[in-house]
Amino acid sequence: MKVIVFDLDGTLLDTKNEIIGGEKTLSLLNDYQESGYRLAICTGRLDHDIVAINRKYHLGITERISQNGAVIYQGNQLNAALLDKQAAVKIYDLLTEYDVRVEMNTVSNRYWMSPRNPDFPKEFYDSSIIKEDFKAIIPYQPVVLYLVVGKEECLKEIQTVIKQKFTQVDAILTSKTSLEIVPLHISKGEAIRTMYPEDEVYAIGDSESDLAMLEYAHRFYYVKEEVEGTICVESILAALEKIKEE
Repeated sequence: MKVIVFDLDGTLLDTKNEIIGGEKTLSLLNDYQESGYRLAICTGRLDHDIVAINRKYHLGITERISQNGAVIYQGNQLNAALLDKQAAVKIYDLLTEYDVRVEMNTVSNRYWMSPRNPDFPKEFYDSSIIKEDFKAIIPYQPVVLYLVVGKEECLKEIQTVIKQKFTQVDAILTSKTSLEIVPLHISKGEAIRTMYPEDEVYAIGDSESDLAMLEYAHRFYYVKEEVEGTICVESILAALEKIKEE
């Protein structure tokens, strides 16, 4: 079976949340589905944001990877890699010692201590819940990850401490101002390996987190950047046209 897996922001969607390539891209995606390809969206967003885009553009995609590989939806089943409860509490206690913004993701919600800055990326479906203290929530909710926002120097210090103290979690700098604390061995690549062990996967992405799919993809199309082992393309539309030529 052939599968096309692609990222959302910067790959399928532009900064206005419109489809890159417009109707041509939508038409090609529809053609692939009609010819027997399976399609999957793979993103750092929560699952409900994939559902929102699916509904908005009538994509008909039923297989989804969210939270950078921690949550998988396939065959009407949802599987999630979760932080250990005791570790989640200890990590939270540690984070409160720093001058940073801490957000907590469950499978279906984001918990915030205060409203987000308007410059933050917005959810397509608002699942945010504001709580001043996460400690009372953790025992009852499936905690997937912490998103920590702050100055780069501080985040690097937190990253080092987390990796030293917690052997079953990873701390990944996703930008100069953001750090994600997730269960160990979570990535978009591991997600497609789990979902499609015997399939021929064509992956399309535009960011560092997408490169984790390279090892498990038959072809990897990287948007607007030359990276060893990938096929550089101008857009998802160009990638879809190249796959058609295979």
